[in-house]
Amino acid sequence: MSPLSRLLWIVSLVALGSGCRKEQPAVKAGPATPSASASIATPASIPSAVPAATLAAKPAAPAPARKAAPLDAAGLRTAKIYLAELSAGRRATVAKDYEQAERHFSKCLEVLPRDPRALAERGYGRLRASKLPEAEADLTAARHAAPSSAMLLQILHNLALVARQRGDESAALAFEDEKKRVKAARRLPSGVTCSTDVTDSDLEPQITSSLADALEQLRAAHAAEDAVAPSTVKFSSEPFGSSNEADQLKELAAKGPLPDAGWQLWAMGNTYRNHALIANAGKLYGFPNQSSGAMSLCGLEDGAELVIGGGGAHPWYIQRTYRQLVRAYTTDEASGQTMGHCEWVSTKIDVTILDSKTFEGIRTLSASAQPTDDGSGQEPQHLLELEWQADKVMVDACGQHSVVPYAP
Repeated sequence: MSPLSRLLWIVSLVALGSGCRKEQPAVKAGPATPSASASIATPASIPSAVPAATLAAKPAAPAPARKAAPLDAAGLRTAKIYLAELSAGRRATVAKDYEQAERHFSKCLEVLPRDPRALAERGYGRLRASKLPEAEADLTAARHAAPSSAMLLQILHNLALVARQRGDESAALAFEDEKKRVKAARRLPSGVTCSTDVTDSDLEPQITSSLADALEQLRAAHAAEDAVAPSTVKFSSEPFGSSNEADQLKELAAKGPLPDAGWQLWAMGNTYRNHALIANAGKLYGFPNQSSGAMSLCGLEDGAELVIGGGGAHPWYIQRTYRQLVRAYTTDEASGQTMGHCEWVSTKIDVTILDSKTFEGIRTLSASAQPTDDGSGQEPQHLLELEWQADKVMVDACGQHSVVPYAP
């Protein structure tokens, strides 16, 4: 984890510049039974008697609307197999045919290795079949990769049951304590206002096939926003001093085609700006000016940390997290000494889902939180959580759960 990632707990706002749209988003122990994871007209046809003027005035037929495609063909095939096996595994679990359920969930993991949901559900079935070592291995792996606190609670509940069945009450109590902490963290703290939204996105990438050209396009877009000459914009390390991703990409490109992946690239002109770059099937998709900021006593002001992910059976996406802190001061009445500290002001997160064919934005999911006027609220720990599925995303935001289709 980078130094900036360690400082920024959760993600947010984006200011998109040249080549893309500017988007700114606004306890008791569980029951003593195992918890199964929940789910996922041609010219020849024109009569000769029609006057030419009439033909010229006839409006052209509207172009068919583009159908958004969050998954490519290979991803769709994988998702189809995964969902069929997941559904069959759940039916077998309900029928208490745990051996058959295990086979189906194992097939899920063949097409999506280390998938936390398939691991959790196979672990549940193994628990019910009293295969305790195998159940514990599955649930432990799922626990470390759980995409949401809701899934994590189910996993912890079943891990506690595994521990009790093998006679380790202290481990079971530790899992129950962790469940209580996660439940408490899931609740929206008092003194905090929170909002969430889903909007259509018109984000557009800059497309190249050369890393050098892609970097120059990002540099030019940065320079245009900062009103400086492109030659003055330099790709650099993150504001807190981690390695320069642009230099690493150049070294990687010198060895051959870039692998399908996404990168956050920081650059410095008049301000720090970060840019997103995605390599896929031999093409490079650049998203300049995802956010900008300057250093302050409490860290990077107005800058977002980017997470770029997806590919295969998960849609490509760009996530931006922005966390604002301000310098505040307190005075000790006894000594008269004044001490400074950083006070939480707001957290904003947005995630733009990309079309797998054009890499244009399809939808943007966003959440933001800030303390109420009295400033007494604590920063939410689980502001926006997403579980990617084949045709939709499960969203937990501001203490509410929803299911959002990828395409508008």
